[in-house]
Amino acid sequence: MIVSKKYDWLPMHSETSPNGCRSVPQKRRRLSSLSETSPNGCRYVPQRKSNLKMVGGSLYLPKEDERKPRGEDAHFMCIEQQTIGVADGVGGWAKMGVDAGEYSLELMTNSTIAVLNQPKGAVDPKQVLKQAYSNTMAQGSSTACIITLNGHTLNAVNVGDSGFMVVRGGKVIYQSPVQQWSFNCPYQLGSRKKDNPDLAMELELEVEAGDIVVAGTDGLFDNMDQSEIEEIIKRCLDDKDSDPQQLAENIANLALYNSFDKYADTPFARAARKAGHHHHRGGKVDDITVIVVLLKEYHSNIAS
Repeated sequence: MIVSKKYDWLPMHSETSPNGCRSVPQKRRRLSSLSETSPNGCRYVPQRKSNLKMVGGSLYLPKEDERKPRGEDAHFMCIEQQTIGVADGVGGWAKMGVDAGEYSLELMTNSTIAVLNQPKGAVDPKQVLKQAYSNTMAQGSSTACIITLNGHTLNAVNVGDSGFMVVRGGKVIYQSPVQQWSFNCPYQLGSRKKDNPDLAMELELEVEAGDIVVAGTDGLFDNMDQSEIEEIIKRCLDDKDSDPQQLAENIANLALYNSFDKYADTPFARAARKAGHHHHRGGKVDDITVIVVLLKEYHSNIAS
């Protein structure tokens, strides 16, 4: 698991005049004080520019496996660049003696490096994924989802069955689609795989202050219905406790509980029956990664 230091960032100040007056000196310049006036007598007053920022928390619960105690999921949170990501190493590689968790971990490490090299406030998740993919040399394969916030817009790129949802006012308003070749066989990036970042689904969504983004691997979404996630978030909102770290822990722990419930009618169980496994019931024991991000409004002064 990779978690970067969390820093808030502010966009560069732009230059505007809220009262419609423009200065006419030969060269535009930034005013040194709020009381400074333009040559035509118009006073400059700072504007309040509204924007959004991420405040996040996460929890990773690897399934018990003595051979792979770290599990096969990986994730990162780069709040400095308003970007998060999750990846799930594909377990089928274990039959060939390969720990796909090494691939997902290296992919997310390289994603973090690529994010930090992007322009501040203008991260391109598709380019991040491409760079990370080209620099990842470990054996194995993995799904991947990278999400960035730019102003009031979420931009995301997704390969496979990891993903995210957006909750507004306690109700899910969006959930990213799943990419899979067949039941339980997701698109995946990796060594000796035909899938590549060009197959990734690019997503864009307008968001508001107070929206909550829940991102995770299939260990989350296979074991929890939207209504269960909504209920956890509603309880926290009712208690006026919207701490994203606590939300991530509450959601992940219920997903873990459901994964061991042999009789639960989980999303995975329903998908299995739809695929022809007519008697399947219960959850899916798997690594579980949950990232919860609260989108908060902040204002920055801008003057021209």
